[in-house]
Formats: sequence, C-alpha cells, structure tokens
Amino acid sequence: MFLLPLLPLSALDYPVTRFGAVGDGFTLNTRAIQAAIDSCHANRGGRVVIPAGQFVTGTLYLKSNVDLHLDSGAVLLGSLNPFDYVKDPTVRWTALLFAIGQKDVSITGSGTIDGRGFQVANRMVQYIHLGLVADPLKYDRPGGENRPELIHMRGCEHVTISGITLRNPASWCQQYDQCRNLVLYRVKVDAKCYWNNDGLDVVDCQNVYIGECDIDASDDAYCFKSHSRDGISENVLVERCKARSSANAIKFGTVTRGTFRNFTFLDIDIRDTYRSAITIASVDGSRIEDITFDSIRAVNTGNPIFLRLSHRNAQPDQQPLLRDIRICNSSFEVPYDKPDAGYLYEGPVEDQPRNISPASIVGCPSQHISRVILNNVEFVFPGRTDTTYAYFPATPEAIAALPEREKQYPEFSMWKELPAWGLFLRHADSVILFNVRFRVKEHDYRPAIVADDVDLLALNQVDILSPDEKKPLGLVAQNTHRLKKNRISWRIRQQKGSTAVAPDPGPVDYCPSIPDSLMRYNASRFGIYSDGRTDNTASIQRALDYIAAHGGGVLLFNVGRYRSYPLQMHAGVHIELREGAILMPITQEIPFLRPDPVGESIVCGQGFIEQNH
Repeated sequence: MFLLPLLPLSALDYPVTRFGAVGDGFTLNTRAIQAAIDSCHANRGGRVVIPAGQFVTGTLYLKSNVDLHLDSGAVLLGSLNPFDYVKDPTVRWTALLFAIGQKDVSITGSGTIDGRGFQVANRMVQYIHLGLVADPLKYDRPGGENRPELIHMRGCEHVTISGITLRNPASWCQQYDQCRNLVLYRVKVDAKCYWNNDGLDVVDCQNVYIGECDIDASDDAYCFKSHSRDGISENVLVERCKARSSANAIKFGTVTRGTFRNFTFLDIDIRDTYRSAITIASVDGSRIEDITFDSIRAVNTGNPIFLRLSHRNAQPDQQPLLRDIRICNSSFEVPYDKPDAGYLYEGPVEDQPRNISPASIVGCPSQHISRVILNNVEFVFPGRTDTTYAYFPATPEAIAALPEREKQYPEFSMWKELPAWGLFLRHADSVILFNVRFRVKEHDYRPAIVADDVDLLALNQVDILSPDEKKPLGLVAQNTHRLKKNRISWRIRQQKGSTAVAPDPGPVDYCPSIPDSLMRYNASRFGIYSDGRTDNTASIQRALDYIAAHGGGVLLFNVGRYRSYPLQMHAGVHIELREGAILMPITQEIPFLRPDPVGESIVCGQGFIEQNH
C-alpha cells in the first residue's frame, strides 16, 4: 500500500529574504538561498520558504530534513547565464536543483520553478561556438547533460515533490536516480521549450508513488529507465495522472540495463501524443515483468501500444525478458493527422511517409515476449491507407522478409510499414485477447491482426469493426502454434457512405450480482502481489478493512496468482476475480474466507479459488 509520507514540520521556517534574497527577477540569489538551505539543515531541518516574487538563482543543493517551500506567487527562476550552473562531479549532469545522497527532502507549495531553458540553451550554443564550452553539438544542440535540468536527485530516501509547477527546463525536467520512497503528488509540468524535454525520468528507483500529476512535454512524459545492470526499479504506482507528449506518454527505456518489476498504472488520460501511448522497450539486457495498465484513455495518439524485446546493447551473458504485461479496461484512438501539431518542438518525421502503424508486440527470434493479456480494450484507427506509400501484402513470404532490426533504436515506426492495421505480433508466447474491439473508420486493405512466430495466441470475444461492405480479413497467422479462437466477429458499421458508429457494448459484466454503483478498488493499489509466491495476507486484509471503513465496495483481482492465509470478510465488501485471477490458500484451514456474521459478502467473477494441495 502506498502512503504519502509526512512532510517536514513547518515550526522552523527559514524565509530566503532573511538571508538577503531579493525577488525582483534580476538579482542573482544563489548564495543567499543556499545559505538558507545550509542553515536549515544545520539546525535539524525545517522549511526554506520562497515567498511571492521572482527569485533568480543558479545551481542549488538541497539537504536532508529540508523542505524547499514555494508560496503562492513564488517563482524560482533559472539564471540565464550557463556558467551559473554546476555540472555535478558525481552524476555528471547539470541541474538547477540537486540532492545527492540525502534523506527526508521535499519541494512543496503552490509556486513555480521556471528554468527558462530556451534562453539558457541558446546562450550555451553561442558559448560553444565561441570556444568557451566544449560540446560536440550533436544534432545541432548541446548535450543533454550540459543543459540544466530543473531537478536531479541521486541516491536519496524519502523524497516528496508536491503541489508545485515545473516549467521550461533546458534538458530533462526532473530526474530521480537510485532513490527510495519517492512521492510526486499533484505536480504540474510544462516542459516543451527545447529538445529532450522529458517530463519525468525515474531511474532505478524503488517504492514510488506518482499521483494526480499533469505532464505536458516535448519528449517522453512519464519515463522509466535503468542505467545499471544491478539497478532495480520496483513497486511503482502511477494513478490519476495526465500526459501530453511529442514523443511517448508512458515509456520504459530506452536505457534499460537492470530490472523492472511490479509497476501499476491506473486511471491515466493521454492526449495529443506523437508516438506511443505505452512503450515498453527491453533493448539493453533488462528484465521487465509484472506491469499492469488499468483504465488508460488515450486519444489523438500516434500509436497505442509498442512492446519490444531486442538486443541493442545486451551483453552475451544477459538473458533479457519482457513478460507478464496486463492492459485492461482501456481505450486508444489513433488519428490520421499528426497528433502533436502545434508543438514548438514537434516529433521528428524520419519514418514518414507511411501508413498508420498498428499496436505492436515484437520480440526477437532468441527471446520472445511472453504472457501478455489485453482485457476489455478498444482500439480505434483511422484507416485511409495509401498504397502509393507502400503495399504490404499479408503473405507468408512478405511477412518473413520483414527485417528483425534488433540493434535499431526502438520506435513503433521503425519498420515504416507493417502488414496489419490493428495489432502486429511477432516472436511472442501466451498472448491473450479477451473482449477486445478493433475499429477502423475508413478503408484499410490490411488485415486487422497479423501473428508471426507466436506460441499460444488466444482470442476470446474479439470484435473487428470495418467500414467495408464485405467481410474484411481479420486474422493472418503463420508459424503460430496453439491458436485458440472463440467468438471472433466482424461487423459492418457503414452503409452507402453513412458514418454512423456502432454503439459501444460497454464493459464486460463479470459479476451481475454486485451493483455497478459500488466503488471498485484494484488489488495492486494495496501492494498485493500476483507472483504466486508472496504472502499477501496482511495486504489483502488491509484492503478489505480499508474498503469496509469507506462504506463498502469491491476488491478487484486481475490476472495472476495471489497467495494468502485465511481472510476475514466484512459486510458490504465483495471480491471480484477477473479471468485468470487465482486465490491460493497457503494453509489447509477452513474456511479460507471467513464471512461477516451480520452482513453479506459476494465472491464472484471468472477467476477461481484454488483447491488446497
């Protein structure tokens, strides 16, 4: 269960104006603000307060037990002089705010940190041309590590960033590297003034909560990386957030050297995103597993889902993997036109012209992506294929000739043309589609789904909606073993030029005996593991108690195996086991679920409780 940590007490405030800082928008206040931070830290902590005004500063170092608090109307302005920023010798990056190896650090309030990155970066270019700064100017821009980020924290514990607005970084906006117990809550990011303006980079961090954040970035919005083979990123919950990006909205990579596990994304709104709504790319030897996406709503995005496993930089002794990916209760809509039109730095057009790319799940011949489940998901594509760009017949010969490109930088458009309009599968095992709808608005000559070298592809209640008056080609599968199909339907939704859309059938009614009006809670929100090994007794009981204390509701278990000792149920608290969910009793004690003596509890769904063994 993720809990917001207590923020530092405000009994001891250190207003930066007492140390000589001036909020006139011109005076350089680096020494004054740093003196306030140092004094606060030396006196066992408190709040360093930035009052209303515009306070110009260069690089600052935050320290343990210090809360940098920005009052309403407070703006921390990055200096326009590149030489006012420090390139930290430990992390080898440049930043406005550093915290290295600190504990109980926070940045709170309702003020703004504005890096003025466009001006800083362009002044850096001038200094490089004058020979004052050494930089290769790759792609006609200074290196990302030489342009100041707004926040860079490394090796910190108990970090809270809450309520503030981050604007105009010259490089990545905020990077948290090898941190533990990290909370970002109600942080707004406007990061689209220059190249490589990632909104958020979380690198090899553990126990991370990201809630109610809104990121608008000219590069990846929510980005998760691993810079070390020994790095571990785990126990990450992202919920009730928004994303807009001229790259990817949610991305794992591209630097992926270590381990990623137990990530959950809940209730995410994605809009106007150039590349993929969801990208997971294991290309540097990483192991990525147990990732859940629930209630993702993506509109006007260049691509819905891109899962990629390959060997860009993997070493011979590494066995990379990408497995146990669950995407449920979600919708994705792809436009025909460029979705990030109007950005100051739009996404590149290196793979244009091309026809619209499908969602893709693509491994490599030696390592397959495995155990991917799409449950209650809708995909909407524009159609309008243009055969003058390319014509890709869905024949065995043409599909087999598609290059592997294992060493290429991973992007959904890296093949330029793919043989399907809805979903392309290659080198994958155990892919399950349940209650999935593919809808194309205008004609597309390609089939909806193409599978190549897939072991176990299960299609159950898959609908393909096409404007063609004749039954379109829905599925092409080759080198695919254990293909299971149950109720795949094709429906015509256009007649003689009409553009009426077929009615949405709504979500699957798993438990008709439980009222739809009840609040539903995903088990992963409470730190409940689906690995079949962890003892979840305390976490599940805590979830049941919490739901009871909040007026009742339903605890949802998605696909996975959940081990537990006997549990005490409460009146008005129900359990719903979705298809593939298994409750595994650890003990032979009976009953496994103890009923509440004064009220009813319902356990239902398409999963099951495993017999003791």
